[in-house]
Amino acid sequence: MKLCYVLPQYYDNSAENFFHIANFLEELGKKIELYVVIEHCNIKPNIANLEKIYVLDDGLSNISSFSRLIKLIRIYFELYNEGVDLFFARSSLTGALPLLIANRLLNLNRANIIFWSCGQDIVPLSYFPTRKNVKRLVSKILAWFTFRSINYLATGPELMVDYYHNNYNVPRQKILTLYNDISLKRFHPLSAEEKVITKGELLSTSKKVMLFVHTFNKSRGADILPLIAQEIKDRKLDVIIVAIGRPGDYSSELDRQINKYQLQDCFFNLGLVANKDIDKYYKISDLFIMPSRGEGFPRVLLEAMACACPTLAFDVGGVADILSNSTTEELLIPLSDEKRFVEQSLRLISNNSLLTELGQKSYKKSLYYATDNIVEMYTDCLSKLKNA
Repeated sequence: MKLCYVLPQYYDNSAENFFHIANFLEELGKKIELYVVIEHCNIKPNIANLEKIYVLDDGLSNISSFSRLIKLIRIYFELYNEGVDLFFARSSLTGALPLLIANRLLNLNRANIIFWSCGQDIVPLSYFPTRKNVKRLVSKILAWFTFRSINYLATGPELMVDYYHNNYNVPRQKILTLYNDISLKRFHPLSAEEKVITKGELLSTSKKVMLFVHTFNKSRGADILPLIAQEIKDRKLDVIIVAIGRPGDYSSELDRQINKYQLQDCFFNLGLVANKDIDKYYKISDLFIMPSRGEGFPRVLLEAMACACPTLAFDVGGVADILSNSTTEELLIPLSDEKRFVEQSLRLISNNSLLTELGQKSYKKSLYYATDNIVEMYTDCLSKLKNA
């Protein structure tokens, strides 16, 4: 079986979940004949077990969007002529659209174009003529076109199948359920002794750690972090919030809240941390908090669960499917109840035995998402498409 996989980026210090995919592709390449197209990179890609790697933008030459489009169309036909008839674009309209133009308009739909998308769009669309708003509007139009032109939409978990069917009218027979994976070599629990030592080395503290990893946006619940920190301060708990994330619409306000309420003793804002270095923060954490108001298949949950760190989250997107069924009563909060989220975070962090129990159950569920298992899921799914 032959597959072309379009990866949006390959950066050495990427803080995004795309960093995981290189490891996944190496394992997938052991099972199938795999060609990879990278849209943007800043170093020479090093991914084993591939037939060939194509780079559209290496960061050195000033290549236009139109030139990237033409380049990807040419790659499509080069690979199609070599027998590749499955093309997979990961979370990128700029990766999917050239494939659709080549396949639908220029090649009479002779191949299958699969677009992987997973996320709830909960930010209201504004028509005020700013560059950001125009870009979002164009993206929505292109997404609408993509969803109707692709052969298959890939997403996961199962709750997201319902979301795309109900909100974007994608026929269920066109939706493939494919999960994210987690490398259990990188993400794994530490012993109690190792955890204490590593926590001291990283943070110079012995306090319990609540970890947040995401973009500092209100849609990701960044505004709930100072509310939790204020309760930690008022109750004099031996706890600290460690926040890691990309800059967002709440970044400035978060810093203002920390300074205004003097939360420095219970709140570390580490800002951006490269994904290649982030596993150590999960390993020293006692509770992971994800107060996002909209999600899809958040890989941060898998990162925490694989390190035996319980994950408190709102019931959004596919979260309920990802968590262990035996933990949802404690770890899944209705989106409408922000006060309960704050209270539950404090209750959990104060209960050592419950944290240990939930951590063990979370780790056990994370094994289901191990890279080898998800590679098998992909090969089974793609084989069925090929045979069909």
